Amino acid sequence: MSEHYFVKKGPTGCLLLHGFTASHTEVIALGKFLAEHNLTFSIPTLPGHGTHSADLFNYTWRDWFECVKQAHARLAAECEEVFVCGMSMGGTLALHLAAHRPVRGVVSLAAPIHYPNWQVRAVRLIKSVKRFRVKRGGEDVHDLSAKAELGSYRRYPYYAVDQLFQLLTHMRTDLPEIVQPLLIMHSRNDHTVDFENAQIIYDEVSSQDKRLVELTESYHIITVDYDRDKVQNELLGFIETHSKLFGDKKK
Repeated sequence: MSEHYFVKKGPTGCLLLHGFTASHTEVIALGKFLAEHNLTFSIPTLPGHGTHSADLFNYTWRDWFECVKQAHARLAAECEEVFVCGMSMGGTLALHLAAHRPVRGVVSLAAPIHYPNWQVRAVRLIKSVKRFRVKRGGEDVHDLSAKAELGSYRRYPYYAVDQLFQLLTHMRTDLPEIVQPLLIMHSRNDHTVDFENAQIIYDEVSSQDKRLVELTESYHIITVDYDRDKVQNELLGFIETHSKLFGDKKK
């Protein structure tokens, strides 16, 4: 059974979203770091995740987003202001939430927004004849000790990849609806989601207050990789800068 991690601290909350085929292990260290600074955090486990890979056949991307909306509503009921931050597909869902719900700020971590058309077409052809794709090299993490601790699926259905692509197609049209302060972080050495995605997001949102941070020591999962301390501190600084309640300046 999937779990929902919720730690109540101060009146400022941050919704943390994990990525495709992943679990809370991608973002739990980020949550604990925020809690040490008196920030409330919530980590929902997306439907089909945190159980077994075949469970992904039971859900669509709209189920993932419904889970995010429900988690946001719960966090908003507990906190006076809410930020949202997502890793990989969690970042895409965070952006989608920011386009449709009142959040104080949004943080995108190596979020995909576009894959080449040939990949999209190939997946839609393959899914009718083959069920699963195996991650032969495991997760895209430079730090091998961190990579060993991730609890992501070792295989995933092509059906679910097609759902991810459908989410990206839908989300691309929503980018201009995002007006909140935005922080984007992405590694130049990401082998899973090309860095160009970060630039697309930066260019197509309507946010006036936006910043793109390029990382160089990590691969894809920057929340646990060699740049993790920088990711944590950048997120904390972003919240402190844009919060109405948090930090010494509010005292």
